[in-house]
Amino acid sequence: MVQKICLTWGTALLLTSTSISPLKANELLEYGEYLSKECSTCHKKNSKTKGIPSIVGIEPESFIKVLKSYKDGTLKNETMISVAKSLDDEQMKALALYFHSLKEPEKTCQKQ
Repeated sequence: MVQKICLTWGTALLLTSTSISPLKANELLEYGEYLSKECSTCHKKNSKTKGIPSIVGIEPESFIKVLKSYKDGTLKNETMISVAKSLDDEQMKALALYFHSLKEPEKTCQKQ
């Protein structure tokens, strides 16, 4: 189940600029959580991995822009192009809202 979130400026802007009501936003968050299973195979939610960037906490507009850049071929990565081409605008919004709602992984420092 998706946790309750505080709307940030980025999320609030996305919601108002695309006429998404708060009820619809909750539905999109739940849909995004459902869709995130495919993303989380490579993009781990609780840690950063080498070579595969974290997508947790990214502003929704940036998240959608990157997906659309893969979809139209501007950005090159066979896996991401395939994934992005399978997503419609609503699915991109849902994923953007869901991953933005998660907390970024804490950065760890190793003492030497």
